[in-house]
Amino acid sequence: MTRDEVSAITHGDLPFANPLDPADIEAAVAALDLPAGARVLDVGSGAGELLALVKRHHEATAIGVEPAATWAAEARERGVDEVHEEPFGQADLEPPYDLVACIASSHAIGTWEDALRRLAGLVPDGGLGLVGEGFWRRTPSPGYLEVLGGATEDELPSHDGLRAAAEAAGWAIAAEHVATDDDWARYEETLLANGEAALAERDDPDLRRWVDAARARWEHPDGKDTLGFTLLTLRRASG
Repeated sequence: MTRDEVSAITHGDLPFANPLDPADIEAAVAALDLPAGARVLDVGSGAGELLALVKRHHEATAIGVEPAATWAAEARERGVDEVHEEPFGQADLEPPYDLVACIASSHAIGTWEDALRRLAGLVPDGGLGLVGEGFWRRTPSPGYLEVLGGATEDELPSHDGLRAAAEAAGWAIAAEHVATDDDWARYEETLLANGEAALAERDDPDLRRWVDAARARWEHPDGKDTLGFTLLTLRRASG
């Protein structure tokens, strides 16, 4: 079973692969100050959930970057106007955009700092960004890093570091929503339940490894207060 197949099974009907309440993501999209006819780019657009929300709340042309063929096809079925079915670095983009989005997909561009800089270069002064990223709520313990599969502390910023990087890349932070403990519990426990339900129907070693690793991470003594996730609404600073 591939990584994408495991993700599809464990996420089930969840519209987004992050712990934020989908209602909070929709509220952030609805609050965006976009002009009529806005051009919107989502990097790592998946099956087009975010872009579909943009089109629901704004008169906009929705453009996605999604190299996975299955997800790119689903995005087109959802009404996304244009999907670049290739990695970000190979996509023939045509900036400027009124809004650039990248939620839990900065790795598609590079580091968090790389993503912020590249995205800032795709909007004019005053243009908007909507980005979501993980961070360390506190310094991760060696044991917790081990259950994350050998992660290292430098893979994520602190919350303050995450915000500082956005400002250093030329963005002003207009609004923020941080996932709550309840958001995390709902998300992690849904993934585990979906995985176990699928395993009850048909055992698969790849899915079993993922579920066991996810359970070890969630049930670790540090599993519920070390990882954070935030959604930032950004505005490109002038100059």
